Amino acid sequence: MQFIRTMLLASATFFAAESASGQSPPAAKVPDCTAAEYRQLDFWLGDWMVIDTASSIVFGSSHIEPAAGRCTIREQYSSPRAPGGAYDGTSYSSFDRADRRWHQFYVDSHGTVNTYVGGSDGSAMVLLTKTPAGKTLRMTYRPMTNGTVRQTGETSINGEDWTPVYDYTYRRP
Repeated sequence: MQFIRTMLLASATFFAAESASGQSPPAAKVPDCTAAEYRQLDFWLGDWMVIDTASSIVFGSSHIEPAAGRCTIREQYSSPRAPGGAYDGTSYSSFDRADRRWHQFYVDSHGTVNTYVGGSDGSAMVLLTKTPAGKTLRMTYRPMTNGTVRQTGETSINGEDWTPVYDYTYRRP
């Protein structure tokens, strides 16, 4: 609701300034998404086979590309033969200049919606979210020296002891 109020106020201010002067107000400065913070997840860009690291079984494929003027990274994941049936997911990840952290919004074909928050940890990207049951999910993307990307997922009840959930390797086809 606050967002709607802010947008209405901004629109009213814009139109009032335009009608009073007969000219449009100057354009707002566009953020520079080429800054280093926005590039911290660029190692994940590209087309990938997504493989279960332990079994070497290909689970699916992922297409990851820049979006929204290179301020965002969009992932399209597809797993037609997933263990629970065909599965698709989409994520949007971006560095937020307001809170200086990374955010990811993830939705999938099972009706799951997750929002993660985190940041760079050395060369890795670590994102966290809370489940409705109160557990913390930690997702880590780590570029490997052989050109692959390792994505691991873990859960914790206390934020100290972590239980592995999945371990995927992203390899270029």
